[in-house]
Amino acid sequence: MAQSFEVQSIQIQLAEMDKMLMRVMAHLARTNDGQTSLIFRDLTQISSSIATIKQGISGFVDTRQRQVGALVGVGSAINSSLGLNRVLEKVMDTLIALMNAERGFLMLREPNGELKVRIARGIDNANLDEDAFAISNTVVRRVVESGEAVLTTNAQEDPRFGEQLSVAAYHLLSILCAPLKIKDDLIGVLYVDNRAHTGIFHSDDLGMISAFANQAAVAIDNARLFDDLQESNAELEIAYQATLEGWVRALDLRDKETEGHTQRVTTLTQRLALSMGVDDDALLHITRGALLHDVGKMAIPDRILLKPGDLTPEERVLIQKHPVYAYEMLRPIKFLHPALDIPYCHHEKWDGSGYPRGLKGEEIPFAARIFSVVDVWDALIFDRPYRKALSPATVKKLIYEESGTHFDPHVVDSFFALENLFV
Repeated sequence: MAQSFEVQSIQIQLAEMDKMLMRVMAHLARTNDGQTSLIFRDLTQISSSIATIKQGISGFVDTRQRQVGALVGVGSAINSSLGLNRVLEKVMDTLIALMNAERGFLMLREPNGELKVRIARGIDNANLDEDAFAISNTVVRRVVESGEAVLTTNAQEDPRFGEQLSVAAYHLLSILCAPLKIKDDLIGVLYVDNRAHTGIFHSDDLGMISAFANQAAVAIDNARLFDDLQESNAELEIAYQATLEGWVRALDLRDKETEGHTQRVTTLTQRLALSMGVDDDALLHITRGALLHDVGKMAIPDRILLKPGDLTPEERVLIQKHPVYAYEMLRPIKFLHPALDIPYCHHEKWDGSGYPRGLKGEEIPFAARIFSVVDVWDALIFDRPYRKALSPATVKKLIYEESGTHFDPHVVDSFFALENLFV
């Protein structure tokens, strides 16, 4: 900030000096003194020198602004949740633009210690294929071994690369290669070059390039951690889902009479939820809740759960505890907290006469309200141990009769607006 203020101050002073010279030169032009032409010539040279200095300062300021912008851009990548591929593209494109390079590539160290090209880009932000990207392995090896950046303004005449065949064969001129390090551990290499022009890169840019590489290394390391975490989460999701489906399969094996019920109501609940505007995140929890809606019945004895006849009042009280059992079973699992609404509340009724808590109206979670319609529909159109299946027309009539008492009327209307209720 202080440096920017000083540069601005110098620019202002130079502009004032130029104005003063213009006034003096205008005054001299109106005199006929014999010395005037010589003085005028000298002042013109001074004015030209000032213009050159102003142009140089302006170029310096523009360059520094681009450099600061590049560092800020890479810094923003560090604090973002971009995946590794996107971060590599951002780092590479920023460095190519910053250095006016023709092309660039980025290598990362693999677990076996080898360096592997992860991205190769051209000046138009396009990916380059392997054949189009011939590089100097000597330069890369020098950077890896020394841990220091290598910069040359004309590799063809640089004595460090005089005997390197790749430099001559690939007609490499301006080359910049910098290490990517995290706490002194080399994780990769940045490389850009230009085969058309010499003097593109400048030795006094090395400090800025090192700062850029340090920022880039942190961004890449963070992105790797983010991708690893995403992969781990995906693996956990698969494991959790397999566990849930195992529980459901165990229930189906126990109660052959209702086998297939859980999968049918889950699929139909998903369709109903989507038709009512549920987003993907909420749908995932609704799906899990539907799969687990009867998990509390694991605590109900077989003599009651599988009883072919009517239940006694005592047996009915016990079986009506299965939502509470489900809540007690699932509540310790933080992962399943958002899915609890259906297992815990799918027997609540719109008029407050349901169980286990006697919730009423919109006190009942939305997921439980949509599921209860689907659950009753499926239960009535299929055989159960204690009764035969009813016709779809009869079930539809019964559900409409219970709209506003057992069921949310809006959900009932949405349910019967679905095409093909048989899944």
